[in-house]
Amino acid sequence: METVTVQDVIVGSGAGGGVLAARLAEAGRSVCVVEEGPRVSKADFNQREGAMYNLLFRDAGNQLTKDGGISVLQGRCLGGSTTVNQGDCVPMEAAVLQHWRQHFGWGDWGGISDGDVQAAAERALAEMGAGPIAPEELNRNNRLMAEGAAKLGLKGGPLAHNRVGCVGSGYCMIGCAYDAKRGTLVAHLPRAEAAGARLWCSKRVDRVLLDGHRAVGVAGEGFEVRGERVFLAAGPIHTPGILQRSAVRPRALGRNLTLQPQAPIVARFADVVDFHRGIPQAWGLHSSLEVTAERGLGGFTLEPIAAGPAMTASLVPLPMPALRPLLAQYRHLAAALCLVPDRPQGRVIWGKGKRPKIDYRPSAEHHSTMIEAMKTAARIYLAAGALEVRVPAVGVPLVTSERDLSHLDRLPSRANDLPMISAHPQGTCRMGPGEDCVVGLDFRVRGFDNLYVADASLFPTSSSTHTMVPVMAMVHLLADGLGT
Repeated sequence: METVTVQDVIVGSGAGGGVLAARLAEAGRSVCVVEEGPRVSKADFNQREGAMYNLLFRDAGNQLTKDGGISVLQGRCLGGSTTVNQGDCVPMEAAVLQHWRQHFGWGDWGGISDGDVQAAAERALAEMGAGPIAPEELNRNNRLMAEGAAKLGLKGGPLAHNRVGCVGSGYCMIGCAYDAKRGTLVAHLPRAEAAGARLWCSKRVDRVLLDGHRAVGVAGEGFEVRGERVFLAAGPIHTPGILQRSAVRPRALGRNLTLQPQAPIVARFADVVDFHRGIPQAWGLHSSLEVTAERGLGGFTLEPIAAGPAMTASLVPLPMPALRPLLAQYRHLAAALCLVPDRPQGRVIWGKGKRPKIDYRPSAEHHSTMIEAMKTAARIYLAAGALEVRVPAVGVPLVTSERDLSHLDRLPSRANDLPMISAHPQGTCRMGPGEDCVVGLDFRVRGFDNLYVADASLFPTSSSTHTMVPVMAMVHLLADGLGT
């Protein structure tokens, strides 16, 4: 049995675990970060989809909901999902926090003010060197959506991102071989290690070690890490699994899951687009995004994306005879994601095995908003000069003009008829003051003095269009409360 003893044990190295490791280690604490995935660096990122999905993603990018309808993408490597995301840096809207204050008991959040949350987000952005993408950095894929939106009088704009010295290779989703994307792999974990933190990779934590109502460490096959405090940052799918296997089972554990499902839309142009080159998701249309203190986050967002041939093929449900000619036009394709925030409605269930059941089905409200989002995206691409727009849904004809948009009203809602992805699971260890919450407003698992959650599991509802910065801000507030 391999054993190490430190003051602070952190499970997971992504947006939550990576930031917390840097804060605690630089405060002089002895820290061990336990990461299930491999230790990777830019030298490992060979820009080959087959190899990189296996190396960097959980289930090689095929972690699915129970019915197979949604692919829940999650990084499983050093740096977690911040190593494989598209680099967008979107702080949480103030109205979302107000929604949590009014409806989920966050009114008296340990004296944490709206200004404190904003300052924590600004610190997260500064640590990653985040800033707006300049107009001249937009690739053709993003410019086409911006141009089409402008013709329709729709307002959008460049997004902020955490790239410094980007060369525009476009392989962001399978690891940046240039260390230009400053996720925790680049911006936080080296700081933690320089301050003395241990990074234990390729070690899966099965359970938290308990002594009564205190956590005394974590354990997995062939190893234990003992510590004074334990912080779970394995993500909203796997943090509740660790708690359940540890016989920590509050009633709401694994419930209130949100996935913010996203559906792709693909347009074909007469000339070359090369949507897989340059900075992906550099521009976004947010004019339809609704954020209110009463309802929280709603509406939809449209963002151009990048995808390699393998990912593109996986999201277009076509038989091979039809798929081949589409991929032959790969360089002429443009693509965007239609992101529709959802309400807490799913659940993660862990049985005796090592795989979760993600029980989730989009609501009727989500489906109708998704149709609206796809219609808007199709109009934008047609206005930009697209020859055709393809909704990757079974039985939906191509859109070649405005009159074809009515086809989308028949968009099927059955699982697998409309392939979707989720990169923003949230909510399975909801934080709040009530007994129906897993975690108290001090970030501690209810009933335990020294067992904390430090990831998007905490969020009562969908927090924002992208979760990296909101998670980092929350973790900075946690670290502040710990006196580091």
